[in-house]
Amino acid sequence: MEAVIERPRHDSWIIGLISTGHFLSHFYYLALPATFLFLKDEFGVSYAELGLAMTAYSLLGGLVQAPVGFLVDHFGPRSVLLVGLGVNAVAVTLIGFADAYWILLVLAVIAGLGNSVFHPADYSILSGSISEGMLGRAFSIHTFSGFFGGACAPLTMLAIAELSDWRTAFIATGLVGVAVWAVMLFRSSMFMGETASTEKSSPNGTTDKRGLSLLMTAPVLLFLGFFIFYGMASGGLVAFTASSLINLHGIGVDLANTALTGHLFGVVGGIMVAGFIVDRFPRHGITAAGAMILATLFVLIPLINGLPGVALVAIMVVVGIGLGVVLPPRDLMVREMTPPGQTGKVFGFVFVGFAVGSGLTPLFFGWLLDSGLPEMVFVIAAAFMVLALCSIIAARKLSRKL
Repeated sequence: MEAVIERPRHDSWIIGLISTGHFLSHFYYLALPATFLFLKDEFGVSYAELGLAMTAYSLLGGLVQAPVGFLVDHFGPRSVLLVGLGVNAVAVTLIGFADAYWILLVLAVIAGLGNSVFHPADYSILSGSISEGMLGRAFSIHTFSGFFGGACAPLTMLAIAELSDWRTAFIATGLVGVAVWAVMLFRSSMFMGETASTEKSSPNGTTDKRGLSLLMTAPVLLFLGFFIFYGMASGGLVAFTASSLINLHGIGVDLANTALTGHLFGVVGGIMVAGFIVDRFPRHGITAAGAMILATLFVLIPLINGLPGVALVAIMVVVGIGLGVVLPPRDLMVREMTPPGQTGKVFGFVFVGFAVGSGLTPLFFGWLLDSGLPEMVFVIAAAFMVLALCSIIAARKLSRKL
């Protein structure tokens, strides 16, 4: 009876701590752009130079996830996560003391390297530590917390900067991360990574594959493709939804930004909805495919002329819901095809695709707007969603045949 009582509490502690770290990961990622105006005046640099710092943080940290996944599976996710969170939080704190642009750039690189640990380490800990019946909800809460952290970053950083200054904003939020790190260190004995002896069967028959040979299998490469195409669609929409709606329909800036905000919170809401679906409806491929089809159809509706502004907001919310619902079943499908003890490297590898897709596509979408083609933002986003849909369906089928 005692074990029955303690297990939910054990799961709740793990989910809460891992999700808090993931919240900070996304929060810190968007802390820099939220303060660009202050940093530009402080250091006398261009937006391009600030963009370089952001690229160094996000793209480098995203690419490093693949080798970090190998470290997670070799040394265990607990130590890797603690090192990464500590480096990330300290680097963000030190940004508040930077007195030159080159120092800011170096600290951005260090923070990005620290940020690279979260996906491979988090998924390994959740897979190895959470009871099977809670795993879908755990993945959903974990993903939700990250997106919610990103949504909170601009408001929080700007509010602190207005009350004090931008340096205080970085120091205060960085120290919050140090405090979370201390709590994680104190409770770190709960973080059990997934090992080869974990009682989880791999239904795809790839349990004999390890390391690079596993990453080069067709299902893993197809999931990598899904992450790339999903990142392209979502990254482009986040960057240019507001501008595209203004150019297409002539709506005001406030209404366009409301549509973007609705889209972002639609993603967050979709993630939470999916968290309840995946534990009750185990056919994750159907859930993911239905969500992608919904998002693909609705993202084309803004091409219709004469739509009122309120309708455009509602449409972008639905697109966000579709893109959010797909995420928890996606994560569970990746886990199901992954042999025990290989979770860190597989998740680290496929999440590189999201970093590349979301990091590079805004350049292309920006070119479309500069060329006077705002409608193509939605058309190309839909095309990327179709490619993502095809990738995840093919990955699901092949993983079951192997």
